[in-house]
Amino acid sequence: MGLSLAIELGWRGVPVTVIDQGDGRVPFPAGEAIFSRTMEHLRRWGCAQEARAESAPPTDYPHRTVFATSVTGHVLAEFDYGVTNRSPGVYGRLTPEGPAFLSKFSFLPLLERTARGLPAVDIRFATRLESFEQNSDGVLAVVRDLDSGASETLTGDYLVACDGGRSSVRRSLGIEFEGRFAQGQNFAVHFRAPQLLGLLRERLGGHAVQIHTLSSARRPYITVVNGVDEWRLSVYLDEEPEPGDAVAWVHEAVGAPIDVEILAAQPWSGHCVVARSYRAGRVFLAGDAAHLLWPKGGFGANTGIGDAVDLGWKLAAVLKGWGGPALLDSYELERRPIAVRNVTEASSNWRSDSRLAPDAALGLVGAEGERARREMGETIRRARGKEFRCTGVQLGYRYSGSPICVPDGTPEPPDEPDDYAPSTWPGCRAPHVRLPDGTSVLDHFGRGFVLVASGAADPSPLVKAARQRDVPLTVLHLADLAAARLYERPLVLVRPDGHVGWRGEQAPADPVAVLDRLRGAETGNPAADAVRVPEAVSAGVATHQH
Repeated sequence: MGLSLAIELGWRGVPVTVIDQGDGRVPFPAGEAIFSRTMEHLRRWGCAQEARAESAPPTDYPHRTVFATSVTGHVLAEFDYGVTNRSPGVYGRLTPEGPAFLSKFSFLPLLERTARGLPAVDIRFATRLESFEQNSDGVLAVVRDLDSGASETLTGDYLVACDGGRSSVRRSLGIEFEGRFAQGQNFAVHFRAPQLLGLLRERLGGHAVQIHTLSSARRPYITVVNGVDEWRLSVYLDEEPEPGDAVAWVHEAVGAPIDVEILAAQPWSGHCVVARSYRAGRVFLAGDAAHLLWPKGGFGANTGIGDAVDLGWKLAAVLKGWGGPALLDSYELERRPIAVRNVTEASSNWRSDSRLAPDAALGLVGAEGERARREMGETIRRARGKEFRCTGVQLGYRYSGSPICVPDGTPEPPDEPDDYAPSTWPGCRAPHVRLPDGTSVLDHFGRGFVLVASGAADPSPLVKAARQRDVPLTVLHLADLAAARLYERPLVLVRPDGHVGWRGEQAPADPVAVLDRLRGAETGNPAADAVRVPEAVSAGVATHQH
């Protein structure tokens, strides 16, 4: 999250310092599922192609998920939508960037290289935040170099805590989490097994990014790491593991005593919690410091990178003088409901998975076994399918009731986790359209506001209002009729983060007032009601600092 926010700010020319008490190395592989929306942000930052080209697993490795009795047993259900790191599959008509499956061993170094390539970004590893204080002018942060022991006081306009679930910044602010902690205990193992890839081809009909097994109540599942010989295994656990358990769990999931080298192992827990607030004065929370999720669906990193993008453009706008005082307040009002939505959905995925129980009949030969496997397959497809084609979660989130979006009185589109219908309803992500020059309309968003115009609508009143308020705004004309129909209105005003702020059949009667609303200079807050976390699930805290 810290690297993503640094890139977002540095890409906008805002000086930023990243303080990280670690050394930049990745201690354990996790969080490989990178959503389409996140890849759209990487595309804007200029590193999406590099992410795919240098990815582990390789670019042509299929994003196929298999449920089986074991790797060498019977396939029960599979989910494959034609996606690889090279091909968007079913996502192709919805976005210029399909999902990616990127090992943290390749993804974090990519973000670091991208951040370091921006002149405005300074990254300091082996540096710990000791204390901070804030006043009306800014933030003073005392940091210590862990190699030399020397301390230094840094000054900044704002501080953003991207320091994980045990955030020392959040604790010092007295901000509590709401929701359910540690709903289940689990254990994860990073291991090397050169034989496993061949077994997938031989016994499961091809490669897979995840293999969920029903070999025991522990429900061991294997996730690809490098697409060659490194993997990660997770199990549900009710007791402390014993020495040798990790190898036994891998053998259990595979169904055969293959050669296994354990590289690392650690416990983890799943949570369903969101911070009560995201801001205290000039200090903000982002990523795991603001929300903790079950890793069912890959929502954690993607939700946090969404935080970074939302907060980044708003901080830049305020620091450059055209963002108003309500703009930074809108960060919590927009992103906290998305966190509640996503932690709840991830928790729902966990509950659905935990209800799947192993059955000895699944391994039987003959009619009884075939019937049991068929029925279990139907149950898996019905109960678990929405996690693996989550186009709605990835692309359909919207800032409903945002104080910096102008509602037009039309009904809010459906928000389903496994279905996405493109919409320009204010607050939604502006839809992808392929333009005649081969670019996506999304490629034109980012630096400032973009007024997407079609037909005979006159954009000039909003252009003049932007000049009057010194707000960056460009006009993009859609000549293609299909594209114009997808955008639903002749004028659609898109914010720097690619979300729709306003739309209309013609320019508004008071274009200055509309722009003031969108840049946070006018308050009218229909979303002031508190958003609470529903009763849900639990556990797993990141401890390293970013």
